[in-house]
Amino acid sequence: MEYVDETLFENLMRERSALLLSHCMHFVNEGVNNFTLTRPLLNFLLAESSQLEELLDAYGAKSNERWSKFRMHVAMLKNFSSAGYDLLHLKHTLHSYDFQGSYPGMEENTADAITYVSLFLFCSLRLLLEEGSAKGWPFPEALLGYDYSEVLPPGMLPKDRVKSFREDAKHLVIHLATSFLNNTEDAKFLSNAAKCRPPQWRGLDFEQLTEASIRSLEERFHTLQSLYDTYLSYSAIESQDISLRRLRGHISVVLHLLRVTTVFIHFHERHVKTGSEKPFCRNNCVLLGNWYLHLLTHYLCHYSYQFLAGARGLCQSMLRQYAVVESREIPIPPYFGFHVRPATLISSIVRHYGSPVTLLLDKEYDASLPMNLFLANEWINQLKRQFIGNELARMNEAIVALQRKLDQGEDTPANAALEIIRQMANANLLRVLVYPLDLEPIVKSSTAPTLQELMQSVIATLHAQRKINILYDCKVTFRGDVRVLEDIQILAANGYGENETGANIPLPRELSYLSHYHPLH
Repeated sequence: MEYVDETLFENLMRERSALLLSHCMHFVNEGVNNFTLTRPLLNFLLAESSQLEELLDAYGAKSNERWSKFRMHVAMLKNFSSAGYDLLHLKHTLHSYDFQGSYPGMEENTADAITYVSLFLFCSLRLLLEEGSAKGWPFPEALLGYDYSEVLPPGMLPKDRVKSFREDAKHLVIHLATSFLNNTEDAKFLSNAAKCRPPQWRGLDFEQLTEASIRSLEERFHTLQSLYDTYLSYSAIESQDISLRRLRGHISVVLHLLRVTTVFIHFHERHVKTGSEKPFCRNNCVLLGNWYLHLLTHYLCHYSYQFLAGARGLCQSMLRQYAVVESREIPIPPYFGFHVRPATLISSIVRHYGSPVTLLLDKEYDASLPMNLFLANEWINQLKRQFIGNELARMNEAIVALQRKLDQGEDTPANAALEIIRQMANANLLRVLVYPLDLEPIVKSSTAPTLQELMQSVIATLHAQRKINILYDCKVTFRGDVRVLEDIQILAANGYGENETGANIPLPRELSYLSHYHPLH
């Protein structure tokens, strides 16, 4: 590997840093009380620090003893300039959104976060200037002719753009609302972080609250905002439905908050957690203490989730409004019907979307209530008993032969019952799950006068005890929003989340939001 000439590289960095360092000197000389964040200023800091970081990384400065610290301060300046820009965006646009519900304290807490980032950037500028001075670079030239003030006239431009019409707009609205709901479930770890109070701040679950998890959410909400802006902004359907504009506001606020959260978490993982780099002049710097953790938990995590949760009802209302209602035949849970786990999963899907879904069997059952599905399961168990009764009738010849042996004392009822179960299992009518089957207690407790009636009782008891499965092919009809039915179909195609012994199995990625509902057993 060829190493760069150190003198040539230092001359290059001094030249490329000159403009930024002259700004550093100006701001430090003016003092922190005169350092006010504006978007023009942050644009400049972001542009200069970005080009410096890219140049430093191209030469491997991160792993170089002489340049790693300089590179660290440049990167911090870049990241928190980006965070400051997002916070100023929120400050200037919050009043223009029509949100679902109210969010008290949002403006005041945003102002507090801007103050924090302002102090952080001022400190970064001072330390960067000190780094240049430590390298023996000449004093930067005086800053002349730069004005980063931001005086904004009041009011808005008239909304006179011609509205577009899309035939698939309703489909896009359903997709948007569905995606928002699913991402809200994935973001529940933000709610847990927001509940953290001192001194438990130090015990925050940073295994869950990571740069990777936040950045993943950020990318998903950026996709939602892009989808909305590309296909629904300035459309006829947007002008007719205030819910859409409200949802756009929630998406935007969440996106900007997540961007700032990503910067905060990146800073924690890169500098605070490892302790390998000292980002500030002293370990007890106010920027590294409770103020930082307060903003992370009670501002960024808190409001991110509040704006997510606040739009849940909005999305569910939109899904009901734009729902495409149809009926679908869906197989019942193949092993034990709509018992606790399948019933809870189905009701969780229905409640997640907030659209009414009914199960049609002997009557209509509200699929959002597990207890109703338990009742439906009783009807299904009755159908299974009828199925077994019909199959036993078809085995009349074999049963008569076994009954004759019983009458002549050549066999026992338990052995006869076991033989019939064996024959039904061979015919794929039953599946035995527990070996060996102890039928003696069931047989002794039965008062059935004939072997056929005894078998009805034995099989019903073994099925209730989950020692056998009755292989009864049955479908039921669900009626409701097609999006909800599609998820129920996916659940059905994956065994309703259980195997034939009733043990839980992983759900597919499309149903990952179900993992956030209460524990299922």
